[in-house]
Amino acid sequence: MAVIESVVTFTVRTGLASDLHVLVELDEYAQSHPERAASISAGVSNGECILAEAEGEVAGFVILNYSFFGFGFIPLIVVAASHRRRGVGLRLLSEAQLRCTSRKLFTSANGSNRAARALFARAGFVRSGIVENLDQDDPEIIFIKRSGVP
Repeated sequence: MAVIESVVTFTVRTGLASDLHVLVELDEYAQSHPERAASISAGVSNGECILAEAEGEVAGFVILNYSFFGFGFIPLIVVAASHRRRGVGLRLLSEAQLRCTSRKLFTSANGSNRAARALFARAGFVRSGIVENLDQDDPEIIFIKRSGVP
């Protein structure tokens, strides 16, 4: 018997104020941490939020800003549990790189976050450094991907 794979296509666009409620719902951490919800709100207000839609629903989002020494920085990427391992994260990272106007694009993840570290590696990011003491006993690993911008 042949196995038929369903192909889901994603639409990528800039997040809007009307998306904010859905974005916060997508991020479990933001639901119990108002500062994270405020950060997502600021990203949307500043035009820094890129979201992916699949089959009429938000599948994930990424925030791209220039808060890291003036270089592109992705402080947050969230993919809905129902859309994980389907290419949403890679598509969002690719779109962030396309939109990035600096020659370097950085992101980070806790050392314990194996899924994020694996995603960044698949997207071509390489380890750039480490920051201790942000979270107790869980260093923050910094990753970089050079863009095509001179």
